[in-house]
Amino acid sequence: MVAETAEQTAKTRSRKRYKRGSSKAYLFLFPTFLVLFVFVYYPIIESFRLSRNRVAPFGGQEIGVGFENYTRLLQNSDFWDTVKVSLWFMVGTVPIGIGLAVIIALLLSYPLKRLNWFYRTLIFLPVVISSAIAGVLFRLLYNPVVGFFNYWLGLIGIDGPNWLADRSWALVAVTIAVVWRQLGFNVIIALAGIQNIDSQLYEAAKIDGAGTFARIRYITLPQLSPTLFFLAIINVIISLQAFGEINILTDGGPGRATTNLVYQVFVDGFVGTHFLGRASAQAFLLAVMVVAISFIQFRGLGKRVHYQ
Repeated sequence: MVAETAEQTAKTRSRKRYKRGSSKAYLFLFPTFLVLFVFVYYPIIESFRLSRNRVAPFGGQEIGVGFENYTRLLQNSDFWDTVKVSLWFMVGTVPIGIGLAVIIALLLSYPLKRLNWFYRTLIFLPVVISSAIAGVLFRLLYNPVVGFFNYWLGLIGIDGPNWLADRSWALVAVTIAVVWRQLGFNVIIALAGIQNIDSQLYEAAKIDGAGTFARIRYITLPQLSPTLFFLAIINVIISLQAFGEINILTDGGPGRATTNLVYQVFVDGFVGTHFLGRASAQAFLLAVMVVAISFIQFRGLGKRVHYQ
C-alpha cells in the first residue's frame, strides 16, 4: 500500500514537472508563434478570403463571389500567358544556375591558389545585393548605346540587340540577371556538398587509375545528388517568385513578354484599379503551382538521389 502511494506521488510530481516545463517551452515559443501569425498565417488567411470576394477598387466594399475569380482566371488567355512566361523563366534559370554553380564549386574545391577564400567572397557578394540594385546594374549593362554587353559583343564583330526592348531578348536579359544574383548562394551550397564527400573515395579512384573527369562523373556527381536536389527545389521556388529584376528592367514588357505570375499579381493588386480579389486568386494558384512542381520533383528526382 505504501509502495503504491509512493509510486502515485512520484507520477504526480512527474506530471507537474512536465506541465511546468511545457508551460516554459510555450512561453519561449510564443514570440515566434506571434510573429509567424502576424506576418505569415494571417496574410495567407486574409488573402484566401479576398480571393473569394469581388473587392471594389481601393477597397471599402466586398461582394462574396465564391470561386468565380478562380474560374475566370482559368478561362483567361492572359493568365495562361503569364503561366507560360513563368515556366519558361524557370526552365531558363534553374538548369543554367545550378550547372554554373557546380562548375565553379568544382574549381574552388581544389586549393589552386592561396587567394581561394577571396574568390569565394567575390562570388558570394551578389547574394547580399538586393534585386532592385541588381536590376539597376543590369539596366546599365544592357543599355544599347553605352552598355558594356553590346560593347563586348562589338569587339568580336557582333551587333548587340536592344536587350530590354526586344521581345525575343527581354526574358533572356532578365534570366541572366537572376542567374547572376543567385549564383553565389548556389556555389556556396554546392561547394559545401563537394567538401563533404569522403576523400577516401577519390583516393581509391586514383589508385584504380580514374582521371579527373571520371572521378567527377562517378564519384562527385552521385555523392552530390542530395545537394543538387535541394538546389533544384530552392531555385524553382525562387524563379517562380522572381519580381525585383522584372520590375526594374522591363516592367513586364515589352508587351507581356516578361510578365510572370508574381508581377501580374502586383499589377492587379497594387497598380491601376486594384483588383485585390483577382490578385489574391492568382497568388493562390501560384502557390498551388509551386507545390505541384515540388511534388513532381520529389517523385521524379527524389528516387535518383543517392544518400550516404
